[in-house]
Amino acid sequence: MRLMRRLPPWGNDMLIYAHRGYSANYPENTLSAFEAALPYVDGIELDVQVSKDGRLVVIHDESVDRTTNGTGWVKDMTLQELRQLKIDGYERIPTLEEVLGLIERSNVTLNIELKTDQYAYPGIERLAWLAVNEFELGDRVVFSSFNRETLVRMRDVAPVARLAVLTLTGESDTVSFAETIRAEAIHAQPAFIGSIAWEQIQQTTLETRLYTINDVKDLPPIAVSAIMTDEVERFTK
Repeated sequence: MRLMRRLPPWGNDMLIYAHRGYSANYPENTLSAFEAALPYVDGIELDVQVSKDGRLVVIHDESVDRTTNGTGWVKDMTLQELRQLKIDGYERIPTLEEVLGLIERSNVTLNIELKTDQYAYPGIERLAWLAVNEFELGDRVVFSSFNRETLVRMRDVAPVARLAVLTLTGESDTVSFAETIRAEAIHAQPAFIGSIAWEQIQQTTLETRLYTINDVKDLPPIAVSAIMTDEVERFTK
């Protein structure tokens, strides 16, 4: 009898998001990393913080120390000061508007993580929604955050915004909170699979998107809606 090869459960429906752009080969959260990822992915994930003068800037850390040649906190620097810093010798910290202009010319989804874990950045929700609306990209942008108050405020500011709850492995009330704010997905680490929250999500319409998976052998044994990866070409191949 001929044995049939068991196919992976993800199939062709699992979406690929570039985590901070094509960050395996390019400086993370830069225009070059985002542009390089576009031919390979269904979506791009990035992080947004607010400068001293109220501008939305794309950078993961609350400080500039790790990724630039400068030192200090993003919240204490103006956009002009941030733009003078160099990333990997030649890149600059982009504004959210610059990235939206790039996304506008493509067909990918953009996942904007609002980085309010350490600082609340009052008004960040409204600023982000206004920027997205300016480019008429509301239907192609998902807002996510670990900060639940941020997600509640975003829902108040933008009743039609697409939201996702960020978690590590899922707290006991993750799913109920996601349903309360009418989120479309939960973004979690692979250990989320098999948790109580994972069992609960099976009874809902919420999607599961996992981060950050960089090796094919680390793909989950069961189907998920999407993964986020630094190694975008590895998964599209």
